[in-house]
This record gives sequence, structure tokens and C-alpha cells, in this order.
Amino acid sequence: MNPNECLSYWLIEELVAQGITQFCISPGSRSTPLTVAAARNHQANTQIFLDERAAAYFAIGWARATDQAAVLICTSGTAGANFYPAIIEASVEHIPLLAITADRPPELQLTGANQTVDQNQMFGSHIRWFYDPSCPDHTLQESTVKSWAAQAVLRSAYPDPGPVHINLPFREPFLSEKHSDPPKVSSPNFQLGVPHQKLAKDDLQALRKILRADRGLVTLGELPVRAYSSVGNFVENLNWPVFADTTSGFRFGNLTQRINLADQLLLQDHWRKAVPEVWIHLGNQFISKRWLQWWKDCHLTRKIVVTNHAERQDPSQQPHWRLQLDWDALEEILPIREAIPTSTHWLERWKLGSQALEEQAAQWWDKTERFGEVSIVRELVRQIPIEHALFVGNSLPIREVDMLSENRNTPLRVTANRGASGIDGQIATACGWAKGHQQPTTILLGDLSAIHDLNSLLLIRESPIPVTLIILNNDGGGIFSMLPISKQKDVFERFFVTPHGCEFSKVATMFDLDYFKPENREQIYKSFQEAWHSNKSSLIEVKTDREQTAAQFLAWQDHIKKHV
Repeated sequence: MNPNECLSYWLIEELVAQGITQFCISPGSRSTPLTVAAARNHQANTQIFLDERAAAYFAIGWARATDQAAVLICTSGTAGANFYPAIIEASVEHIPLLAITADRPPELQLTGANQTVDQNQMFGSHIRWFYDPSCPDHTLQESTVKSWAAQAVLRSAYPDPGPVHINLPFREPFLSEKHSDPPKVSSPNFQLGVPHQKLAKDDLQALRKILRADRGLVTLGELPVRAYSSVGNFVENLNWPVFADTTSGFRFGNLTQRINLADQLLLQDHWRKAVPEVWIHLGNQFISKRWLQWWKDCHLTRKIVVTNHAERQDPSQQPHWRLQLDWDALEEILPIREAIPTSTHWLERWKLGSQALEEQAAQWWDKTERFGEVSIVRELVRQIPIEHALFVGNSLPIREVDMLSENRNTPLRVTANRGASGIDGQIATACGWAKGHQQPTTILLGDLSAIHDLNSLLLIRESPIPVTLIILNNDGGGIFSMLPISKQKDVFERFFVTPHGCEFSKVATMFDLDYFKPENREQIYKSFQEAWHSNKSSLIEVKTDREQTAAQFLAWQDHIKKHV
């Protein structure tokens, strides 16, 4: 084996030894040593991606589902630049990711050589660690490669999970002329120990004292899967009202303290004036702007933010106590045997308000002749089988699910790309998420998001896990109809809504997906059931009216303010 092959073989071997199993490979020549090494490693799960952007978003979905980083491998030039949007998303959401870009050797840099760009620190401040060992030669040692490979894995997970970039320049020839056996293993793999973050004794005692308040509130932002057990025990022992974001893992299910439709309750002055003494927020930011505005308005409330990373999670920049700890450290704050005895009057008051609002919502959305995006979303959440998961696209769909979905007593695993909240790479992310958690997955997207990631329909077609893509096609950006710009008629339609006039039936044919186009509530129910029980991937397109959706939203909110 030549030095290129040795480096690549040792690198892949060490990554696998550190528990990294998913390798997302995009075709290219300069990355040949890396691709061959991954392909010939029997413990590496390799998948080919024609588009580097889709590969990177797929890796985000995989990591979110498994709490493990996936590896990206690509050739030199602009290939790696296509990772950039997903690198940003992973950074903001604190998701581990390993990007390995092949590069041209130093002697070809700044010479006008083909497919040669400056790849040094190309992802800027969005990565946790960057390493470029330069071109391998015959002095390269196995332990050296394994050392920085292990370091890359560690830095992707600790102290702040996120993306790592390794840039590897290779000289030709990339491989030996004859296929040779891999080098003998002479150096053991590295062992990594990640420190455990927990509260100091004084902080623990102070926090326990604060949490004895009768009028407390818990809000749950986006949480990783590994946090669910500890967070669930914590909030149950605390016995306070819980506002659960859609991405928290607690928006649906049998959590008794959850206040359903909390975002809509805060449309009323009555509930905005019910100020808590203590407000503790767990996880990343939440979707609801009304929660954030209320957080900002509660000037006398003692506020506490708990995350497993050091980044600020308060765009309102209100004074608060920020705690960084591992999620299982919550068990030390409120062990099951030490549930805090607080008054139930405050909790029951919120639950009664939530119940009354849910009854109004059922009357408004489900028992009338309205057929539109909200009724479709409510029907989707109501019907989706317990063994399925739901990925929700940004812009309007995630807000519809978060604001107005009724509770279901059975859990529903829901996620979304809410770090940078872009509309790119959503289908690819969902496919990676489906593969990671090995559950049939439904994707709910707007039409612009679907068009933006159309090539990832190939991933749906090839997915061994059934994926159902639901596209709410309102011929443009429906959310803009709810914003002040909608009143500027001379520029609104062309520059903001951006209507496209496209339908998706021929796209479904191109990618060999079953296609449904329901036009009323009964057909929606039938389409959902047929798609889910076919055990195949499919596309459901629902044509909706964006102006009608905006009008229904505004009418509903006026109704809440006047009657609930």
C-alpha cells in the first residue's frame, strides 16, 4: 500500500473503533483512497450520495436519531462547499458531524490547477476543530493517524457537540497499481473518556431551594433523544405546568403536566398576566415567538436555563441563571424519591385553561366544513401510527404542528431542522433520521422546501425504511401571507410569495413513488391510510389556498381573544 492508502485505512479503522459506523460518500477522484478504505471496511456502513449537500443533511438526520456522528467524504474543489449549509445547521443545533474533504497537494495551490480551491478552514467559525496533516508520505506512522482521528471524534462530541473538519491533500497515484492487503495493525486504538458535567454542591442546594416555589413553569425546547428519560423524570417530580415544544419529545404523549396549545393560550391577556415565580427552560430554543415574548415580559420571574453546552439560549438576553450539565445530572437535582411537594392549584388552573381551549379548537377546526392546511395537519397528527415518526419542514408547517395540533395520548417522535431554520436539505435530513432510528417516517413539507431539495427524492426511493412525503402545495411561500409585507401589493406576490405553478405528480413518476392527491377530508384520511399501510415510500400532494389559510388563522386567533 502507498502512503495515501495507509493513511485512509488507519483513519477509517480508528473512526470505526470509536463507534462511528455511518459513512456518507459522494463520488470523486481525489477522494479515492478514502472511498476505497471505507468501502473495504466491513464494519463501515457506506452510502453513496450524488449530491454533497444531501449527504451532509442526511448525516444530520442520522446523528440526531442515533446520537452518533456520521462521516462525510468528498473530493476536492467545490464539493466540500456543498457541505456548508448542513455544517451551519449542525453547529447551531450542537449535532456531531465529521466532514472529511480530499484536497490537492500544496504545490498545486494558487497555480490555477483544475478543481483546486482554498479548503483551509473553509467552514470558518462553524466547526469545533480543524486539522490538515498535509500530504502523507512514507514517514507516516499508524499511531499518528489514529491519534488525530480519535481527537476528531472527541471534539465532535465534547465539550460542545458539533461539526469537525479534516482536510486531506493527496498526491497521485492515489492507489498502488496492484490491490494489496491492508497494513498490519501494530498500534492499538485510542480510548476516549468524556468528562461528566454536573452541578457543584452549592449550586445544587441553591437550585433545590428555588424549585420549591408553588408557581413555577417548565418550558422544553429541542432535546436530544438521550435526554428524554432524565428530563421526563425531572418534570414529573417538579409538578409544575410544562410547555413542550414540538421538537422536545414531549409535545405528544401522556405527560400529565403538559399544557396543550400553550402558544395559543398566550393570545389572551388573562394568561399572559399569570406570571410564574420561577421559570426553568431545558434544551435549545423553542419555536413559539409568544413564549419568547412572554419570557421577556416576565420581569420579576426567576429564570433558569439548562443546556448541555455553553452557548447562550436566550435571544431576548434577559437576566437568568445559566446551567451547563449533562442531561442525566438532572437526576441529582430531583431524584425520584425526593419529588418536591408543591401546591397543585397553579398546575390545575393551567390544565383547565388548556382543556377549554382544546375543546374550542376541536369545535372550530374539526366540526366545521373547513378544509385547509391546519385541518390537514391536525388530521395527520391524530392518525399517524405509533410506530411511525414525523419530520416537519420549516416555515409554516412546523408552526401549524406546534400551535394547533391536538394532543394524542400515544407518543409521537417529531423533529425538524430548527437550528438555522432553513428550508434546504429537509428531505435528506428526514431520510437520514429514518435510517438512524429505523422507524417508518412521514415528512410534512411546504412546496418550496420540496422543490429546494427535489434531488433527495432519490433517497426516498432508495430508503429501506418506508418514507411518506406529504407536500402542502400552496403555490409559493404561504407564511408571507401572515406577515406585514402582504399589504405591499406591488411587490408581495412576485418577490415574496414566488408562485411557481408546479405540481408533483410527474416528479413522483420520475422517482417511482406511489402518488396521492386528496382533495377533501375523506380523501385525506384514505390517502394517509393507504400510504402508511403499503409498506412502500410514497408522495402525497395536497393543494391548499394560502390566502384562505392566513384568513382562517387570523379568524381563529380573533375567536380565542374574544371567547375563550
